[in-house]
Amino acid sequence: MRDLAAISGKPHSYFGKIEQGMRGLDILEFLELCQWLGIDYRSSINQIHKL
Repeated sequence: MRDLAAISGKPHSYFGKIEQGMRGLDILEFLELCQWLGIDYRSSINQIHKL
């Protein structure tokens, strides 16, 4: 979380709340998160769709 905070400029608590399910993501935040993590958002959506 601290690495993501450093990359994104957001506080680490922002990512902690997402991880704990206390905060959701809108589509733009999801796309940003994928970018920060180096994940292809299309693959992520396909994985979610398979669940």
